[in-house]
Amino acid sequence: MNSRLTLAGVAVVAALLATAGVGAAFAAGGSPVEAQQSAQADGSDTITVGASGQVQAAADRAVVRVGVVATGDEIETVRSHLSENASSMRSALEEMGIEDGQIRTAYYDISTNRRYGGAPSEEPAYRAIHTFAITTDDPDSVGQVVDTAVTNGADEVDGVEFTLSADRREELRQEALTEAMNAARGEASTIAAAEDLTVAGVDRVSTTGYSARPYSVQTAALAAGGDAGTSIDSGPVSVSASVTVVYETDG
Repeated sequence: MNSRLTLAGVAVVAALLATAGVGAAFAAGGSPVEAQQSAQADGSDTITVGASGQVQAAADRAVVRVGVVATGDEIETVRSHLSENASSMRSALEEMGIEDGQIRTAYYDISTNRRYGGAPSEEPAYRAIHTFAITTDDPDSVGQVVDTAVTNGADEVDGVEFTLSADRREELRQEALTEAMNAARGEASTIAAAEDLTVAGVDRVSTTGYSARPYSVQTAALAAGGDAGTSIDSGPVSVSASVTVVYETDG
């Protein structure tokens, strides 16, 4: 079930930053509400109000970032090991249902540890890294994706991002816009009543901001071994939209 939050503010409002569902603003079990209760009368016949709406929903997509690393004193050997381990990881992921198109290169580098004129070092001469972003439409499978990658060639887990598919994101944006418009009308009615005016209609509306922020897990704690697998839980994903509405008034 989506939890909703509405905010209202003054005149033109900057884009509202969406939150990831953590911290005091989203305390467990609550549906937080905040409001900046002010607006501005613009002339004698209009009221301009800026408002924002926010909705939260469970993620329906996740991106796992992993890295394959190889070191050695011969650059061709390092490159070959890197390629072999990356291919092994890809094959294992495909066997669990992650298609090739869901695995993309995020970064690739082969660098040397040698420095001209520097003292001899016992470190390998070369270090190579190939990082991947692995996308899954089953957030519950993230732990399995991490375990499969790590046991089949990946050496690093750089984090997990729980997010939304394009269709779901657009659906929530529409809901956030509805929340923003409801908040704007409520603010306008309050201000009009304080000035013995009546909201007669809408003169113009503009959307002034849209934001969708995923829930991120920066460090994936890998299982120490045995039969236990990696478990990574998702938090809610938030989508926000902001509007500026100019209302006509009678008084």
